[in-house]
Amino acid sequence: MRPNMDFRTRILLFCTFLHCPFLAMTAGTPSVVEKVVEYTSVGPRGEQIRLSGKVSVPMKSQPKGLMLIPHFTIAANDEAPSMCTPAEAKVFRDDYVLVMPDYIGFGVTRDSTMPYLDGALTARNCVDMLLQVPSVIDSIRSRAYSDTIIIFGFSQGGAAALWTLKLLEEQYADRIHVKACYAGSGPYDVASTYDVAVMTDKVGYAMTIPTLILGTNVAYDLHLSNDYFFTPELQRAYDKFVAPKEKGVLALYFLMNRHRTSYWMTRDGMDKTQPEPQRLYQGLLRSSLVHVPMDTLALSADTVCVAPPKAPTYVFHSTEDDIVTFENARHLQQCWSDAPNVTFDFGNHGSHLRSFLVFSHRVRKILDKQ
Repeated sequence: MRPNMDFRTRILLFCTFLHCPFLAMTAGTPSVVEKVVEYTSVGPRGEQIRLSGKVSVPMKSQPKGLMLIPHFTIAANDEAPSMCTPAEAKVFRDDYVLVMPDYIGFGVTRDSTMPYLDGALTARNCVDMLLQVPSVIDSIRSRAYSDTIIIFGFSQGGAAALWTLKLLEEQYADRIHVKACYAGSGPYDVASTYDVAVMTDKVGYAMTIPTLILGTNVAYDLHLSNDYFFTPELQRAYDKFVAPKEKGVLALYFLMNRHRTSYWMTRDGMDKTQPEPQRLYQGLLRSSLVHVPMDTLALSADTVCVAPPKAPTYVFHSTEDDIVTFENARHLQQCWSDAPNVTFDFGNHGSHLRSFLVFSHRVRKILDKQ
């Protein structure tokens, strides 16, 4: 955390990421009904699987709309939406019907490896939940469901929000209308995130290293070896702290509080000239919504740019983000610089955790004016 962070912000962050009730108490206790649901979707090999999530429906007033919330990075199973009330939900659950998927690797699929940052698969899982919960929502409160939605996501959820918007506009535009999409501090260029971590020998959140390597491996069936990438320190930390999925994101931040990439990754694992890192990197490229090579200042032949969205889209990022580097947002802006429906909101909003509060507050103000 930032050393100059005020006491109130520290308390808010602590409560937000430990899912304690403090945030809800400060805003008044909302009257909502939450229901855990299971639904059918697909896994990394296209196989049919059962996934879980939660829907939340406000009861004290007519809902203002339906919101899909792909969650930010979690580590413990009890941080999954089906197991708790996520921090993002606490901002909007008083006024919106919320649809919150768990993702593969949590909830009913806790024993599976999460295909971390596989945006296309995460989007598929999110959309499948969105398509299958109308009857559940209407059973809680009649006429609460709508085919017009808002998408809100931060960090991993920010990237998932844009991947989900892409899928909805490409395949479901005739069934679901996206009113707006709000993406905060997301890893849109996953390959460049790896490049930055290797070049600077700096990582903001060490838990993401094994999660990303293992997740990319299972997502694209790359047959990667842990021993090739993991230092002994990382293997011990992974086995003890990460793999059981019992420690939350904030706990892991302190338990794995070393920020040199080379402390966790082997020298060979950081060398893209070697075959295994090359396979990993190709997987990271497939997980990247956009990609701008780090050695160029402008778009080039090696750039990956998906088509900009049609729905109004708000992209937020702190230039001082210590977890998801600002290069992600800058590269997205380079690709979508002429997109008329995209608003970029960049500024010095502090660390990754602190900027979550800023992002949520700004989106809330935008929605309240509508």
